[in-house]
Amino acid sequence: MRPVRLELEGFSTFRDRVELDFDGLDLVAFTGPTGAGKSTLIDAITFALYGSVARYDNTNRVAPVIHQLSAEARVRLDFESGRRRYSAVRVIRRRSSKGREADGATTREARLERVEDDGSTTVLAGDVRELNAAVEDLLGLDFAQFTRTIVLPQGEFAAFLRDDQASRDKLLQRLLDLGIYERMGQLARSRAKEARIRLEMLGDQRRRLDPPSDEDVAAEADRVEALDRLRTVVDAALGRLDEIDRALDPLRERVTAIDGARSRLAGIDVPAEVDGLDRQLAEASEARAVIEAAMAEAGVERERALAVLSELPDKGDLVRIQSVDGQVAEARAEVDDLVGEAGELAGRIEELGGEVERLEGEVAAAEVTARSARQRADAAEWTAALAVGEPCPVCHRDVTDIPDHDATGEVEAAEERHDAASRSLRKAGRELTKLTERDRLLSEEVARQRERIDLLELQRSTLGGPDDVEEIGPLLERIAEAEAAGRAAGDRLAGLEGERTAAVAVADELDRAARRLQTDLVARRDAVADLGPPPLENESLASDYRALAGWATTRGAQLEAERVELADEGKRRSQERAELLDGLTTAAGDAGIEAAGEAGPGELGARVAEARTAAEARLGDARRRIDEDRELAAVAAELDAGRVLDDALGRHLRAGGFGSWLLAEALDSIVERATVWLNELSGQQYSLVAGERAFAIVDHHNADETRDVRTLSGGETFLASLALALALADSIAELAPIDAPQLESMFLDEGFGTLDPGTLDVVAGAMEELASSGRMIGVVTHVADLAERMPAQFQVRKGPATSTVELVAR
Repeated sequence: MRPVRLELEGFSTFRDRVELDFDGLDLVAFTGPTGAGKSTLIDAITFALYGSVARYDNTNRVAPVIHQLSAEARVRLDFESGRRRYSAVRVIRRRSSKGREADGATTREARLERVEDDGSTTVLAGDVRELNAAVEDLLGLDFAQFTRTIVLPQGEFAAFLRDDQASRDKLLQRLLDLGIYERMGQLARSRAKEARIRLEMLGDQRRRLDPPSDEDVAAEADRVEALDRLRTVVDAALGRLDEIDRALDPLRERVTAIDGARSRLAGIDVPAEVDGLDRQLAEASEARAVIEAAMAEAGVERERALAVLSELPDKGDLVRIQSVDGQVAEARAEVDDLVGEAGELAGRIEELGGEVERLEGEVAAAEVTARSARQRADAAEWTAALAVGEPCPVCHRDVTDIPDHDATGEVEAAEERHDAASRSLRKAGRELTKLTERDRLLSEEVARQRERIDLLELQRSTLGGPDDVEEIGPLLERIAEAEAAGRAAGDRLAGLEGERTAAVAVADELDRAARRLQTDLVARRDAVADLGPPPLENESLASDYRALAGWATTRGAQLEAERVELADEGKRRSQERAELLDGLTTAAGDAGIEAAGEAGPGELGARVAEARTAAEARLGDARRRIDEDRELAAVAAELDAGRVLDDALGRHLRAGGFGSWLLAEALDSIVERATVWLNELSGQQYSLVAGERAFAIVDHHNADETRDVRTLSGGETFLASLALALALADSIAELAPIDAPQLESMFLDEGFGTLDPGTLDVVAGAMEELASSGRMIGVVTHVADLAERMPAQFQVRKGPATSTVELVAR
């Protein structure tokens, strides 16, 4: 995991939104005064990913990260992992302690997105549970392991150093993905088991194949050759039989055709109803022509009436014009009445307006009189409190005499006059309002009626027609006369149409009879068209029928003579065919094949071919079983070799085998690297060793005594933890599989203040070396010398309400 951008708002000391851009930074320091929020920035990274902060005793408590003056905290971390970019967002909101969560905060938003190659995003997680699981799966580390390898927060820097063997091995197994070897062993054992099953199945297959002997194969091959020779003889005989059949078939077909032709010719005669049909058709045609002439005359009369109507205005338009003119007159009368009523109402409104002005004056005068009376009454109340010789509470001079100010009756009278005038004013106001509203409604109704008149006049202008309304009546009368003439002509046409329909029915019936007989004649001629009948002259049905019947009698006699000659030729060829069949039956019996019998010579050839095919199939099956047995033997040998290899691999990769050995080798490599770093950092005093239960320290200044790491001082613990962290970063990059989680960044948040200048220089050089290898290293420090060596600093400043961050590049 390598951070790209960090954004936080309302988080701990950062009330206002701040953004940290890590893009292009390999080595950076977080500097600033105590309490400014340096460690908070590291907390924000772990919070965005896991929803927890390592510095809290209870890592599930999140409410303390919300700024005291903010209702919610928001953190977003954009980071890279496995060459893909992701974005993790968490937003928590403060809530009262009476809420369901004990720490007084609830998560309002939690999501993880992946940035695709085209710039779009794909949501991988949409709530807290999904986000926590997705981050752990993506980084290959849970929260505790993350704070031991990538982010080393205050108070947790030495966690990995002090871990017991089980926790230490669990972390290394996850970082090195050692579970892959156990999975490989399981796969090898599974493959070996499958191979044993397949070998048993191959053995069963070979036993079921039962491959034949070489003698059996040779005998079957001889049988195939003998049948090939017989097939040659049969094919030759069948060829001659086929020639005879090809010659006999046309003879049989010709005889059959002659018999059919004679049968067809026998059915040709002259129907009785043919005579007299031509005369009836002529009479029906003449009657139809007379009726159609009368219909044409009536049609001319109707067209004349329609022409007159076409020259006159549209009857509907004339009726609509009459209706519109009537509506206009009615609306104008309504407007006149409304205008008269509005005039009378205006006078009354003016009169009431004057009355209201007068009453308003009376109310104002009564108010002034009542106010003066109340003032005099108030003075009378003050008078009751005066005493001669005492100071006046208003002017503070001594009172010499008591004035008389009794105004009780005057106040009541003034207020009664004011109330009476107010009631009259309200009554007049209501009446004036009512009249004013009626005047408005009258004005609106006049406007509506005038608008209606305008619309009607517009409609009248679109209708056209005569401008003078008096012309409409005569025009309607002319239209009625033309419509009556048209209806009379139409009625006459309808009557003639009935007569025409009857005449047409008679003519159609006769025509159908003629067409039926003509169709019958054509069908009879077509039925013998192949025999060369004479053409139809189409002068009359009777003459055509008689000509066709005479030809049929002559043609039938000719076909009978031809049939006698064909019968003699067929007898000669049938005798030759019988002799060939006898020879084939004898040859087939010699080969052990049953004669064809009534099925014919083709069936004998099929039986020979079937016997040959069966013999060849048996020969092929024998050879196939021999070849398949050889192939199965080869497959079994190859499969057994693989089984031996998978068995050996499965045994070596069992739990406690190769995986444990590789874990021990990895731990030795990490300890060896950590010892190199620790020797240099401690001035050759300490080395690191992996004990059976935990890490231990070898003190070279005390006779190489092996000590528990918990006996180290705070500064020494920092050096040992730092050496282990540096070694872990290097070793994981070399030992882990390609797709295993990589330690692409490291954040250190304590301990530098305890180092002397020389050790500090070594530590700085180590971090520079790690950064140059492609990792990102971030340190939180108060040490100015260390911060100055960093190529970039995030300087954190604490303000009265919020902290701020500024990136300063060296």
